[in-house]
Amino acid sequence: MAISSDLSKIILPFIEQFPTEAIIVAGETAINLSKDLHDTRSHTLTTPFTLEQLVELPSSDVAIISEVTETLTKELATQWLGILRNRHVSHLIVMSEYEKAMQQGWQLADFLALGFKLQGSHDNTHVFSYAIESYQPKRDWLNSRFWANPENFDKYRW
Repeated sequence: MAISSDLSKIILPFIEQFPTEAIIVAGETAINLSKDLHDTRSHTLTTPFTLEQLVELPSSDVAIISEVTETLTKELATQWLGILRNRHVSHLIVMSEYEKAMQQGWQLADFLALGFKLQGSHDNTHVFSYAIESYQPKRDWLNSRFWANPENFDKYRW
């Protein structure tokens, strides 16, 4: 499972954390970086990206995406990434050339709003990741201890 280039040092540790039986790869950079990860269960999406590509796409473990923020408008790219994240994969890597993405209106806050975390960057390419397991940290107050106190029902009025 070897990936070439310096971006692999950012991407490969994220991929190795999760089972990767089926992979979705989209974009030229992602295809070049993940040549050794392809097998019969991987699906490759090429440009131009459209929402119709995602209609019959099967569920997969990991998606490696590039060029989506540079080639689509910000609104379409947001929809495309949202559909992919919500319906098809639970682990997602997005590579974005920052200057080209900025021309489409993207900012760091837009990636964070979609639930992505900045994994690292190399030569103006930022790598963002999304994992459903780490999306929402467990809150201390979110348990039955704080929901109701039946022992205090008749003791206090507020």
